[in-house]
Amino acid sequence: VAQIYVNSHEFGGTDKSCNGHRYDSIPFGNGMIKAGMACYLVHYVHSQHDTFFGVMGCMDAILCRCNPGQIKADGGDQGKFDDSVRALQKKGIPVWPSPDVMEFMGVKD
Repeated sequence: VAQIYVNSHEFGGTDKSCNGHRYDSIPFGNGMIKAGMACYLVHYVHSQHDTFFGVMGCMDAILCRCNPGQIKADGGDQGKFDDSVRALQKKGIPVWPSPDVMEFMGVKD
């Protein structure tokens, strides 16, 4: 489960609990673990972009829980993030939702 913590926002953003995770991230993770999968809650840090995507390249699938606008709000580049997600998809790693689906849905940042 890929997430982002916006340093300038209380708890990392309005979608976060006091533990710094989205309200639904821990239940998602626990559900996957209960189903016999491994699950890691990983925060995207734009200054560690290459390391993050190196780790993501080792995953079987990625559930992306980064709200539009949060990467930019934390000082990162949404386009760079999206392009790296697309590169993972080209390698056969499923990512939900994909940047293209988010764009198609008209999600604003």
